[in-house]
Amino acid sequence: CSYSLITLCCLICSRKAAGLQVVKYNQCRPSSLGAPFSAPIKSRPIRQHRVRALHSTSKDDKEGAIETESSSSSTKTTSSFVGLPSYKRIFFFVASTVVIWVSEPLLSLVDSAAVGRYASSSSSSQSVIQLAALGPATMLCDSTMYLTTFISMATTNKLARAFARNDVDDQVSTLSHVMGLSLAVGAFITLLINFSGENILSAIIGPASTASVETSKQVLSAALDYSRIRSIVSPLAVMGLTSQAVLLCSQDTKTPGLAVLVASLVNIIGDYILVAKMNWGIRGAAWATSMASILANGILVRKVWQKMQRWKYKQSRKVQDVPFLSLPNREAFVSLIKLAGPIFFVLIGKIMGYSSMTITAGSFGIAPLACHNVLMRVFFFFATCGDALSHSAQTFLPGLLYRKKLHEEAMPSSLTTTTAATKGTVVKSTNNDSTNPRTLLKRLLLFSVGAGVFNSLAGRYIASSAGGTFTTDSSLVALMSRASPFMGLANFIHPITMTLEGSIIAGRDAGYLVATYVFSLVLLLSHLRYVCSEFVAVYHALLLFQIVRIIQFGLRVWKRTSVSSKKLVEGTKVCECAT
Repeated sequence: CSYSLITLCCLICSRKAAGLQVVKYNQCRPSSLGAPFSAPIKSRPIRQHRVRALHSTSKDDKEGAIETESSSSSTKTTSSFVGLPSYKRIFFFVASTVVIWVSEPLLSLVDSAAVGRYASSSSSSQSVIQLAALGPATMLCDSTMYLTTFISMATTNKLARAFARNDVDDQVSTLSHVMGLSLAVGAFITLLINFSGENILSAIIGPASTASVETSKQVLSAALDYSRIRSIVSPLAVMGLTSQAVLLCSQDTKTPGLAVLVASLVNIIGDYILVAKMNWGIRGAAWATSMASILANGILVRKVWQKMQRWKYKQSRKVQDVPFLSLPNREAFVSLIKLAGPIFFVLIGKIMGYSSMTITAGSFGIAPLACHNVLMRVFFFFATCGDALSHSAQTFLPGLLYRKKLHEEAMPSSLTTTTAATKGTVVKSTNNDSTNPRTLLKRLLLFSVGAGVFNSLAGRYIASSAGGTFTTDSSLVALMSRASPFMGLANFIHPITMTLEGSIIAGRDAGYLVATYVFSLVLLLSHLRYVCSEFVAVYHALLLFQIVRIIQFGLRVWKRTSVSSKKLVEGTKVCECAT
């Protein structure tokens, strides 16, 4: 008993001593020099979006110096598109996007080669007719699909901002709306081509009818067959384009790459069986392309559906109830129209310009029309480099502007500017390379110049020296060789032009973009109407179209991405409120 009593007293005393030590410890804390001082420790809430580590020495460290901190109850900004991307990251993103976007032009290019070489089994004239029919037919199919890219561009812009804010609600609702809108637009294209395709193709082929009425009817019939077969899969194809934009924006390049591989293999095998072996001609090429489109776009849409299910996991009931396909409500539709409306007008301008070139080429006869079909397929094949660079600007620039806004809001005013009395100069922390849009623009332009040189050399070589790949007619090969220098120069300028255009779209400078295309389109149509007196002059107009755009876009972007300009950042804030 006495032993138990002594033990109890020892426990009580030790507990009091431990409590006294805890109290003393809580009343003091070490200073920066290690000496204790009496001051109670007060809890402080962690600041959100606090900027630190701005004293890094290396350039790579400075680019990754800004970190976002949040309290345990708030969500962190984890988007990989926030900040300045490195050269390596830009290269792999652009390369992956080129491989993915080359699918549609590659399918049309393979069709042209298959029809031009193997449709001549019956007669050489039949080969020229079917090759000429591919010109207006592929222009109609590819142009209508290209026109729907305003949905994918708007998707990229909206999702890039949603990823930067880590707004899952906005991600899910945006995806549901754009997929439903894509299905509706694709169904409209199917109806349009099946019921009005003959009138549209007649307007394109019309001037060529002066050569031979019977030949013109054969070209129209073959072009209409090709267009109607390909239009059957338009709803799935438009959904595939939008799905591709969603996957690229979320940095999934493997799935689109797999889809391109499947489409290319199926199309090549289908053309070999249906065109070369079964002699189906232009109809066989259309069926091969349609089957390839079904398989490839099915892979993309399925992957996006799985991604949406992962986004909705552990979210609120409201987010989980959002369907995969839905049409936007009035508010969401107005927000989408404000962004996609100007882009749609720009795409209309491009299609009008390139379609006018096809009509002008057709006015010189069936042979120039067939030659123009091959040259434009080569041009659009290499134009995917420019489209990829434009997509890169639209993907990375919103995140960079978002980072710059966070940097300006989080940095205390005392650290933002250093007075001349202490430093002798005024230094603004927001002017460093990691938040300067012009730094990103320089990096993209460097890649665009390299892509332009490659496109120019490769495109000119194919058109001048490898024309026999597409046709066995020697007159067509000679005509392609004459126009190849101007097409090569246009291929050089195009990637630079598209990089600048993507920067304007990312900054949402819609008014200037629309005005620029109005002026460029008027100049192009005037040149085609009053200056073109031979087929080669059509490619003078193509080169002029690229030169005018690069001058206008270059001056605008260089001015608005200057360090002293705040228009881009202010436009980003307004647009974020709108979304």
